Amino acid sequence: MLQLKEEEFMVLKQYNGLLDSLEEAFAYLCENAEVLSAKVNQQVKQDSYKAITKLVETHVLMVDWFNEQEAALRSIAEFERFIDELETLGHFENQHVSDKEVFATYVIPAFEQWKKNMQKQLIPLLAH
Repeated sequence: MLQLKEEEFMVLKQYNGLLDSLEEAFAYLCENAEVLSAKVNQQVKQDSYKAITKLVETHVLMVDWFNEQEAALRSIAEFERFIDELETLGHFENQHVSDKEVFATYVIPAFEQWKKNMQKQLIPLLAH
């Protein structure tokens, strides 16, 4: 098993928390997309963009840390495909996304599956 330095452990612990926060943001947008004011909706989306950016920045470090962990590297690569899908669905556009179905049928299930796969790599490292 990979031995983490204290700093790496802390980064991965924060990363894992960010996964939960992003999942919550997607669920909030799904449940409230049609009743939120455009300003609130846009703020939640902006916060999700920041979280995604932090995940991507952390992936750069993780590729180095997990350079011999094939499953972890696959999970990191899968996140890029997830982001490509979000772009295709228009999640990053400035318009008000009120299509609850997009979140319910694609964004949330796809993110949750990816998160589950990534956490299979993280949890053993964070559990010590």
